[in-house]
Amino acid sequence: MIRLIAAIDRRRGIAKKGYQPWLIPNDEKYFLEQTSKWGGEILMGSKTYEVIGHPLANRKNYVVTRDAVQVNGAEIVNDLDAFLKSFGRDLWIVGGASIFEQSLPYADELYLTHIEADFGCDQFFPDFTQAFMPFGEDSIAEQNGFIYKFVVYTKRSS
Repeated sequence: MIRLIAAIDRRRGIAKKGYQPWLIPNDEKYFLEQTSKWGGEILMGSKTYEVIGHPLANRKNYVVTRDAVQVNGAEIVNDLDAFLKSFGRDLWIVGGASIFEQSLPYADELYLTHIEADFGCDQFFPDFTQAFMPFGEDSIAEQNGFIYKFVVYTKRSS
């Protein structure tokens, strides 16, 4: 099963100038808990890896890049489509925007934190509303002045 996980603002924004423009510790905890489930294997783009600066602990990390580089603690993926087509285990895709866009057709579920604000982001999560429907959601919460909720989406039957 392939799952995408992200926090998005009301315009589906995920980053501004390369960084997430909000701090919601409960969302960070949710991210850690979810991405540690079902084998704890995660995939991210090279820009996301650069921002984080290290492999995510206690999870198997894959980094998508066109470059012939090595990343300590992560396996390199040069062909995202081939990787996703052949990957036979549970996988969490954690960003960024280009990786979300390319992998959305392969996704079975989306784990999105909806934040009720507009942060003027310049990177966005792809439009998913035609292909996915809400499967479950938590009640609205507030932390650090941000109103948010966790929603899980499942792929619509064709």
